[in-house]
Amino acid sequence: MRHSIISLSKKGLSLLLLLLLWQLLALQMEPFILPGPLDTIRAAIAYLGDITFYHAVYRTLIKLLIGMVCVLLIGGSLGLIIGLQPRWKPYVEPLIDVMQSVPPIAWLGIAIIWFGLTDIPSIFIIVLSTTPVLFTNLYEGFLDIDHQLIRMAKVFNVPRRKVVSSIILPSLRNYFKSGMITSAGLGWKLAVMAELLTSVDGIGGLLSDARTNLDTQKVLALALFMAVLWNIIKWLISILFRSRVKTIQ
Repeated sequence: MRHSIISLSKKGLSLLLLLLLWQLLALQMEPFILPGPLDTIRAAIAYLGDITFYHAVYRTLIKLLIGMVCVLLIGGSLGLIIGLQPRWKPYVEPLIDVMQSVPPIAWLGIAIIWFGLTDIPSIFIIVLSTTPVLFTNLYEGFLDIDHQLIRMAKVFNVPRRKVVSSIILPSLRNYFKSGMITSAGLGWKLAVMAELLTSVDGIGGLLSDARTNLDTQKVLALALFMAVLWNIIKWLISILFRSRVKTIQ
């Protein structure tokens, strides 16, 4: 309990110093360039009374959810398969390298040509750009598994299914959690970026409108909302993994 209070106090102090620095910089600039924290909060409150804002948040979250389900199915499955059957790695690695090396903006350009200015380009770049993250985390987790336990299980003729459920999957939990949080964080930013560049419905669409109108207060207010929403998403992922561990125990 005391540790949590100290941690929260440090975070609060850090945020306070950031706000102070923000205010000092805003005093040195025109409001058009950098509005202060209070002006930004007023813009944020105005968004809270606008039904369009909630619709935009819903649209972005839906794209992220669909994208992450695809990433979980593709990246998670590939990570487990290649971890259990390493001989297949040379066949999969070139595909992962291509997905990882091409910038998301290039994938977005291709997606716009293929699918037009729709929701699909956002989901497309989330899947292609974040699948390698989850795959790599899981594969690295396999490399760190205590192989003495696996050899011992073979000596005692423990069934393969039991080895996977009792040794391999618990050993991969932290890698899986880290991979999901990192993938979701990258996917969250990519979803908004795609919406901004395609001007489709979502938080990125609101950013596009604010940018067009040169409304810096709204841009900063939306940035604050994105930070808050991402922390909620990350907290939910952590809760999901914690609940899963309790269920297993």
